[in-house]
Amino acid sequence: MTHALREHLKLCLKWFTLPIRGGPLKGMKWIVASGGRFIRGTYEAEKTEAIQKCIQPGDIVYDVGGHVGYFSILSATLAGPKGKVFVFEPRPLNISYIRHHFSINGIDNFRLVEAAVSDRDGEAGFQIKTGTGTGHLSNKGDLKVKTITLDDFAARECVPYPNFLKIDIEGGEINALNGAKGLIDNARPNLLIAVHGSKERNFVEKFLGKIGYKFQILNPNALKGDTEILGIPDKTTA
Repeated sequence: MTHALREHLKLCLKWFTLPIRGGPLKGMKWIVASGGRFIRGTYEAEKTEAIQKCIQPGDIVYDVGGHVGYFSILSATLAGPKGKVFVFEPRPLNISYIRHHFSINGIDNFRLVEAAVSDRDGEAGFQIKTGTGTGHLSNKGDLKVKTITLDDFAARECVPYPNFLKIDIEGGEINALNGAKGLIDNARPNLLIAVHGSKERNFVEKFLGKIGYKFQILNPNALKGDTEILGIPDKTTA
């Protein structure tokens, strides 16, 4: 089966939903084709727990790398009607899933930004010959997407700074942070960053140390996949 056909079939299957069976989103409707762990309510337990602890009612959340919207929906429910979630996602299939998940669950305190977050505004290649959660900016990518920086986005759109910033963009975290230095310096949000290699992990740990953040590795014994880093502003250095 070709990649294009798989994408088309997944898009058609978005109308087949089931209620989530467990976890913090239990009872919400979810697209079955997006993955069984979502339906079971067992998706990325460490990240889920950290988000539940960090987001308070009324918070502004930036979800960079929205995937199919699981953590976007969780963030929106925690922030409540007085809060808001800005979801950044460039992949068309994921964008369609995100919109559908918000719609069928009657949640409207969000804004979807159809762009990849990086260190410059412009356009770049995006690799979509991957699973829905592993697409990434790449010179070899056959999809052209819009790129933005968080600093420029917040200034241009006159939107509030976040209380909580999640970044999970498959190796693009260095560029995303470099494009958000002003925002982070001014807002001092809690940060949850998924890093995808030793280079990225070393950068993030040094970055957090330089700006006066304490950090914790949420999954130190992970054998594969992302390393999740939770960064909290160190109030003693403010």
